[in-house]
Amino acid sequence: MSPKRFRTELRELLLELHWRQWCALGIAGHVDPERHRVIDLEALLVSSSRLRPADARLARRIGEWLGLNRDWVSTSRLRRIGDVFSAATGSEAPIIEPHADAGGRNKVVRPVTTQPVLLQLQLRALLGNDVRADVFGYLLFNQHGNSSSISRALHVDQKRVYNVLERWNSAGFVRRTSGGYSLAAAAVPPLIEEAKARVEWLDWAATYVVLARLFESMTKAETDDRYVLASLARDVTSALESPAAAAGATLPPANRYPGAAYLEPFSDAVVDWLRRLIDQCN
Repeated sequence: MSPKRFRTELRELLLELHWRQWCALGIAGHVDPERHRVIDLEALLVSSSRLRPADARLARRIGEWLGLNRDWVSTSRLRRIGDVFSAATGSEAPIIEPHADAGGRNKVVRPVTTQPVLLQLQLRALLGNDVRADVFGYLLFNQHGNSSSISRALHVDQKRVYNVLERWNSAGFVRRTSGGYSLAAAAVPPLIEEAKARVEWLDWAATYVVLARLFESMTKAETDDRYVLASLARDVTSALESPAAAAGATLPPANRYPGAAYLEPFSDAVVDWLRRLIDQCN
């Protein structure tokens, strides 16, 4: 795969993945909406803001969507995830703002929160648009966790997570175990249990932040020199490995390919990873 083709495929696949998730949230598009994995609204919004130069139309639609639906967004979590992206990429990108003509031309609508992939919003409708909904969602899919591991995964305040877990423990909604806290079976409403059975959970914040780091480094590199680009690929490989494995993809070990030879197997593996994420939308 040539450097030019890799950049093109990386851009197009990233945009398609983002479009699919926004279509599930209520933006009209020409792709099938995400149906397989629970969408993380704040991670998606931060990642989409990073892609704004690559697709002005998507950015405009997101602004319109926010004008109609900004009440679903957790601003504190959005800020924390934005800081993580900035630290990882070494650059800041302003978050897309609500558009003045919100909902114009019927291109955006309110999200249908009964969709299983919008379980995050369904829980926020039930528990409020704060840390409680996100903690509940984490425990729903990850079985157990403590305040430290949960706050790191969700990018929320650890003290608030601890207070929520302790209150739920006192009320019998969670049980304290050796591994931390786990949800009591009776605490999960039937509608939530039904939605959970139809989707999977993926750490989208971790996935999108490493993809943003890769995309921005490859885009900013004003060269098609395979050695230089292979060196950039080596710099991000270790960060990409875990998110790729979560989607069933494997990156090639960098030490098996000397010099510029690493670029081609790396490019193939990244494209395969993104295609897996997109194929699993259906």
